[in-house]
Amino acid sequence: MAEKVGPSCDPQITTFYEAGAIVGKGGIWDPHTQNYYYTDIQAKTIHKLHVPTRERKDYNVGFQVGAMALINGGEGLVLAYEDGFAKWSFKEEKFTVLANPYGINSGWRMNDGACDSKGRFWAGRLFKTDESKPGEIYRLETDGKTATKVIDNICCTNGVLWSPDNKRMYCSDSTLKKIFVWDFDEESGTPSNRRLFLDTAPLFPGVPDGATIDNEGFLWVCFFDGQQLVRISPEAKPVCSIAMPVKRPTQPSWYGDNLDEFLVTSASLGVDLNEFPLSGHILHLVPGAQGRLKAKYNYNPTK
Repeated sequence: MAEKVGPSCDPQITTFYEAGAIVGKGGIWDPHTQNYYYTDIQAKTIHKLHVPTRERKDYNVGFQVGAMALINGGEGLVLAYEDGFAKWSFKEEKFTVLANPYGINSGWRMNDGACDSKGRFWAGRLFKTDESKPGEIYRLETDGKTATKVIDNICCTNGVLWSPDNKRMYCSDSTLKKIFVWDFDEESGTPSNRRLFLDTAPLFPGVPDGATIDNEGFLWVCFFDGQQLVRISPEAKPVCSIAMPVKRPTQPSWYGDNLDEFLVTSASLGVDLNEFPLSGHILHLVPGAQGRLKAKYNYNPTK
């Protein structure tokens, strides 16, 4: 029996796709269609990359999209956009507003988010011109119209995650350079007992950005402006730091037949491309751990 190989802190990193994104984010791998989806927040676009052919389709939705998730049944994507929540239909190539919990043109926009195990979509709002202004995290119910404010006092929401047993919820506040954790009731979708998980400021340069979690419950966090992808144990101990060839890595997503590879989005915004020429591209690496596909949105509008 082969000895189990642990995470590599110095894996080979290659360019998976020359995306040229301003702020790439929200990567989703769909093995059934062999498509990889991602958003370019600043460009107000979402992208569908068919991996076997490297054919990319670009959709200009007219709004900044901070996060998205596949909708169960293949209908399209649920989006966290500037004014709240929306969906994108693959068949009609159409953008439809679902919920505007804080109004229109408010100065806020949705940033990062994800679906929980029950298919509810979570995302946090960020004030566009002042990232020190406390925002909130909203939960879009599966009816596609009810957006409930659940968590407050998060300035810049990033890395919304749940532990493999769904008993913990994590979220970074990039502005504060801190990662928080809550106890989580999976059935009701209720977080409680908020507490500090890790203050990253004294440990790493940059700020905690997009993240994912592996099957052992370790967080993998990109550090925007920090050139690093860091693995953090459930006990809040950084155990591995991978140097990235981009200044602003933004989000790792599980990829591959065994979900033991990473595709990592990045940003070119504000970066010297002579110094970091791969900025904005999608990078590939094998981290030595295994994860799972992102949860889908259980859209049920007749509910």
